[in-house]
This record gives sequence, structure tokens and C-alpha cells, in this order.
Amino acid sequence: MTNNSVAYILWCGWLFGLGGLHRFYTGKPVSGMIWLLTWGFFGIGQIIDLALIPGMVDEKNRKYQMLYGNPNPVTPQIVINMPDEITNFSKSLPENKVKSDIQIILQLAKDNGGYVSMADCAIAIDKPVAEVKKTVEHLCKEGLLEIDNHPETGAVVYRLM
Repeated sequence: MTNNSVAYILWCGWLFGLGGLHRFYTGKPVSGMIWLLTWGFFGIGQIIDLALIPGMVDEKNRKYQMLYGNPNPVTPQIVINMPDEITNFSKSLPENKVKSDIQIILQLAKDNGGYVSMADCAIAIDKPVAEVKKTVEHLCKEGLLEIDNHPETGAVVYRLM
């Protein structure tokens, strides 16, 4: 999880000619590279980022929580020691969990090295392309996927954030 203190310390890298380090830290590599090459977007962007850093850190933490769950759960876990017979019986039961379309797409992207195409999603979900497209666009709006080009083929894909 990212925190504001580290982001502000990285912001100070600008004083040594390394503007944009805080943007890399908060998951914004493209703008981080622009800030790095233009000395903090000519200093103006760097100054503006003083006010934007808390929002960038919160956004990065929300994305992390949506993908991996809360690393510091509020409710404590309870461990119950059970006899082997009961434990083995419960392991032999089939899992009938039904995954949502969003979970299927995110798992597919995770399994494919972070990249997924619209065709991959349509095949995995087995629904009309128009419906799949709405789901993928929703994931893009939520900041879980972003439109990108595949690094090897150049095809349009969606990259897991």
C-alpha cells in the first residue's frame, strides 16, 4: 500500500533533477516519464502535484484493494481446528461458486500476463460482444483496465492496472 509521506519524499527528488518520481510510485508511469524528461513538467506540474498527491495515493490504494482485497482486514480471522475426517470431506466437495463477468475478465487478464483482448473476453464470458464491451468499458472507467497495445503484436488490448 502506498502512503502520502513516501510520495512527498519522492516529490522532493525534483530538487535534484528527478521530477515525477512520486508519479511512478502512485502508479502513473506515463506522466511520471513526462515529468522526469521535462523537469517536473517545467516545474508547474510538480508544484500542482503538491495538492494532487493525496488523491493519487488514495486512487492507487483503492485499485489495490479492489484487486487484492484489504491487506489489513478489520474483522479478525478465526481458526478452528477440526478433525481430519471433516476437513477431508469438505475438501472433496465441488466448488459451485459462480463468478461475475468482471471477475472472469480480471482473472483472464491476470492469467494472460496482464493483457486481454475483446475477443478473449467474449469467449470467456460467452455473451454478446456488445454486452462484453459495456463490461470492459465499465472496468476502464473504474481504473482496473486501460486500453493499450500488445507489446509484441501491436494489437489493441486491455491492460490490467
